[in-house]
Amino acid sequence: MRLRQRIVLTFAGLVILLGLPAGYAILRLFQVTAIARDLQVKDTKSAETLGRLRTTLEELQGAEDKYVVLFNAFPEEAQQPKESAATATLRGDSLIGELERRERPSAESRVAVRQAREQWTRLKAIIREEQRLMPFPTNAVQDTFRDGHTRPAFRRMAELLKPIETGLTNEAKAKAANAAEIAKRGRNTTLFFLALALGLTVVVGTLMTRALLRPIEELRRGMSHVAEGDFEPDVHVPVERTDEIGDLARSFETMTVQLAELDRLKAEFVSVASHEIKTPLSVIRGYVSLLADGIYGGVSDTQKKTLEAVSDQVDRLTRLVHRLLDISRFEAGGGRLELRRINVRDFLADLTEGFKVLAFQNGIDFVVGVADDTPVNIEGDADRLNEVLGNILSNAFKFTQRGGRIALDARRDGAGMRVEVADSGVGIPPEKLPRIFEKFYQVENSAQPRHVGSGLGLAIAREIVEAHGGTIGADSEPGKGTRFTVLLPERPPAQRAADTFAPHPRK
Repeated sequence: MRLRQRIVLTFAGLVILLGLPAGYAILRLFQVTAIARDLQVKDTKSAETLGRLRTTLEELQGAEDKYVVLFNAFPEEAQQPKESAATATLRGDSLIGELERRERPSAESRVAVRQAREQWTRLKAIIREEQRLMPFPTNAVQDTFRDGHTRPAFRRMAELLKPIETGLTNEAKAKAANAAEIAKRGRNTTLFFLALALGLTVVVGTLMTRALLRPIEELRRGMSHVAEGDFEPDVHVPVERTDEIGDLARSFETMTVQLAELDRLKAEFVSVASHEIKTPLSVIRGYVSLLADGIYGGVSDTQKKTLEAVSDQVDRLTRLVHRLLDISRFEAGGGRLELRRINVRDFLADLTEGFKVLAFQNGIDFVVGVADDTPVNIEGDADRLNEVLGNILSNAFKFTQRGGRIALDARRDGAGMRVEVADSGVGIPPEKLPRIFEKFYQVENSAQPRHVGSGLGLAIAREIVEAHGGTIGADSEPGKGTRFTVLLPERPPAQRAADTFAPHPRK
């Protein structure tokens, strides 16, 4: 699956995970809203209908009482109360009908409305019977009928309105309780699913992040090694993946293989070219020497100076060729060390003897210190180590002004020896210090522009020191000097004990 598809599916899954509890919460919200609407609209309307029915019952009773009184005393004025009673009767029919047509009434309300309807029908029949018997033979008969039939019917009807009111109230309470229960269940369920969704989101997000960042971090680390010159980095890039990360990993692997091959070809070319250049240089030096000696005829002083300048340049080019051969051999795994026991004090005395003369000539305070705990002997290639420390000391004298100070200190460091060369020279800018061990790199020094070189001395020194199983480093502060530190084991590691050394990753 491609990375783009995986990301899209991951986001879709996260949306679904977060959308499910949201959808459930919205559904429960709709249910609560519907119940609230019933309470606000339908139940309120039913309560209003019941109130109007109670008012209508009172109006009907008042109209009927008025009708009876007026009919006996003033028959001509009794017609209006009779019409009012008829109107109230019709209105009561309509209001009871509205109560009967309510949606989803409770069983309690349904029974109460049915009883009210039956009583209302009886009440209407009693009123019609009362109006048919008008006028009563005597007031006593009239009072007997009304006390025995009409007034009890009105009281009974009024009493039957109370169960309806109770039913409506209970319905409202039940709906409110149901709404609260739905809200509670919705809240708990939503919180549960939301927590579950967030947990799954964190898990999915973490897995997705690791699936992306881990290989990217490996590739970044690999690129860092490649940028430092190590074309065979020990990184595990996921070349088996079928997505964009896999494509990038395969491209990275192909790139490192090609760069390693190019680096090998470059080292091989430098080695071959340097070796081939040695022969014509030897020939040129020979002919220059013959010309300078007058073998082919006399030469003037000007020509002789010119031949000496040519000879100096040939010697300089020869030294450069030898250095190129040295470094190419070490990089190709062919750098040879002749390991033997070295007496440290004798070695350092021989090394510094010539530099003491140079220090006297240049007015530089040159101090050599060998601590008591310094190993008596170490195993190594004396000529190569002499080249390393000699190159460091040469640089120190080049960049230290008259009146300055150079110190060489040796002492034990764990199972080996530490040699430090510190000077009070011009120093190295901090941004350039990490590159001083690179091939052909030279620090531009405006303070002493006359000192030029090939930029190979420190690169070769690092190769030699690391071939002994040691390390070399430097720290410096512009204007205050530079300190080089060489750490050497008493014995090179077992894998370094042979004459030929495998190439190490180039930094």
